[in-house]
Amino acid sequence: MFTAKDCHEWDNKNQKYSHKGKLLIDHIEEVKQIARDLLRLSNNFSDFNLELLDYLAEYHDYGKLCKKWDLIGNPPPHSPWSVQWLLENSKKFKDNDKLTYVLWYFILKHHSKLSKTVPLQEYKIFIEILRKLLPEYATEEKINLVDIFGLFKIADVLSASNKQLRLNSLPINEESVRKIIGEVDENRWIQQRSLQQIGNIGILRAYTGWGKTSASLLFFCHKNTPKIFYLLPTITAINKFHKKLSAAFPHGVSRYFYFYDAEISEDDDRLNELYFAKNFLSSIVITTIDQFLLSFMQYGKYHTKRVMFRNAGLIFDEIHLLNPLMLSLTTYFLRKYLELYKVKALFMSATLPRALSRYLMEELNVKENNFLDYSDEYYKLKRVKFVYSSNYIENSINEIAEQCKKGNKVLVIANTIPKAVAIYKKIVECMPQERIILLHSRFMHKDRREKEQEIDVKDKTPHVFISTQISEVSLDISYNLLFSEVSPLPSMIQRFGRVNRYGKNVSHTNVFLYQPEIKNELYYPYEPQEIQLAIKILKELEGDKMKSEGELLEVFDSEYSFNRFMNDMQKAQSKIDLEAFEEAFSFFFCFDINDDRLMRVLQYREAFNVLIIPHPECIINEDVRGYVERLLSQSANSKGYEIKRKFLAKIKNILVPVPIWWIRNAEIQKNSPYPIVRFEDKVYNKSTGLVEKYDL
Repeated sequence: MFTAKDCHEWDNKNQKYSHKGKLLIDHIEEVKQIARDLLRLSNNFSDFNLELLDYLAEYHDYGKLCKKWDLIGNPPPHSPWSVQWLLENSKKFKDNDKLTYVLWYFILKHHSKLSKTVPLQEYKIFIEILRKLLPEYATEEKINLVDIFGLFKIADVLSASNKQLRLNSLPINEESVRKIIGEVDENRWIQQRSLQQIGNIGILRAYTGWGKTSASLLFFCHKNTPKIFYLLPTITAINKFHKKLSAAFPHGVSRYFYFYDAEISEDDDRLNELYFAKNFLSSIVITTIDQFLLSFMQYGKYHTKRVMFRNAGLIFDEIHLLNPLMLSLTTYFLRKYLELYKVKALFMSATLPRALSRYLMEELNVKENNFLDYSDEYYKLKRVKFVYSSNYIENSINEIAEQCKKGNKVLVIANTIPKAVAIYKKIVECMPQERIILLHSRFMHKDRREKEQEIDVKDKTPHVFISTQISEVSLDISYNLLFSEVSPLPSMIQRFGRVNRYGKNVSHTNVFLYQPEIKNELYYPYEPQEIQLAIKILKELEGDKMKSEGELLEVFDSEYSFNRFMNDMQKAQSKIDLEAFEEAFSFFFCFDINDDRLMRVLQYREAFNVLIIPHPECIINEDVRGYVERLLSQSANSKGYEIKRKFLAKIKNILVPVPIWWIRNAEIQKNSPYPIVRFEDKVYNKSTGLVEKYDL
């Protein structure tokens, strides 16, 4: 086993290759230039920060000058040798011992997480020194240091991969937004254009069908935001909107999800970092809210990616869907970073409760004139007529089947994945010859894409579509009938918007509501008291009692007071240790998945997800298992970075989103660039997705 002190003979950087076909000196200069370009994109760094970047770029790969290091074969990690070179040559940063130790630690860890551990015994002194030094730094200084490290990491991987950096911003103007919307309603366009008039933090409440997601880009027309992040609630919503945006901006839009954050080889780390750089450096990035939060929670390698949110525009779509803890974390981090990062943010919802809008306005100091409310249209609509039953939804399987046989398109929404799977199985048993579709969040990308194509709004063929809350947002669907478990009222209004979507009124009952079954409150997506309030209101307005959809919001706002809202927030916060975050922010070490304090956050309501590949032994279908085995075999046998990179596009087809806490007790395949996970208690089926064995 080598140690860093094994290397005392050094080559010349003008003659030593750092990567295939590239001299070290050329790589260093490339990293410096790319980093400077990235620094300008971030817009609010000083010249001193540029010096820090240059230092990291200059010395990070000096370990490759060791005569024992060679590109051929399987070279040992070079980062410790880089630090050894700096020690032997006393290359301090501006004779500043404090910053020098920080930068040497960054160089030591530039292919791994910023963790409290180091690869070799002789460098443990770094951790001891940093523990003493970092609390002395101001919060802004520590944030800047990690962000500089993040910029350096991106520059390093782009140079190492011979990828050009494209930083051209897209033309966000009225003409481009009209192109995204497509068929523009000129009367509504007058309302949509008013988004340009509100300040850097805004709130929009508009009825379903108003066109919030597409029109929201108008918010950034005159705000000088080179990067815009759409933070959507579900991956299904992301896929649909990505297709629409890409038609208007073919080369400036990307989707970003993230793999399980494993410790892997340097070459594979570069592969994963390039995946990030390619998908996170676009002018418009469509991702999920948990990706935003993980970047600020110092989880794994995420906080080295946090720098991409500097000077960015953020669109929080369907903000009402955030559980109390995620909402609390969102406002917590925005308050902490808003001024330093110069962020512009728009919060949107079709069903924004007054209590939530007040919370956002108070927490983020949003002025009254920066809140646009176009929800009056609900008073002109009565697209649904509903009835409530205290029975469970699975007791109505025969009725659901009968309605489909009568020629109806029937939408069934359950509050949890296990319940949706159970309903699907029973309906298949009841009418095996009919068309039945199940869609939730835990399908492989290729299977989810096929299912999304099956539920196009133009499809008039009778069928049953069974789903979870993912069908509430950003799916352009319209069904004749809805059978649904009761969820919180803002969520229910979203579900109502998937029935008779383009109508104005209805005289017959087209929505059937049922008492939900709550088996485990920790993992249930909603607070039980939210469900009880929704049932109370829905019973008051069922049948012919409701005159318009506006009454639903009106009654809800009168019942759901701000005090009640804040009690829900405090209850959620009491279940986790937010003070642990403040303690962690005294340093910039990453949280670890084995940290119990972090896990209490990550487990709450199953809100935080990563992408994994189910191990072939967990896959039931022979064709799917064979496809995955062949793909992984080709990838494992491939040699060279470029070949592996091409496999990445294929690998994305078999990725499944799962809650982060699932990973903790699962078996992760070691020495793989891809997150292959073997579960003892879960299986994958292309009809039902990745589910617990007992659910099948």
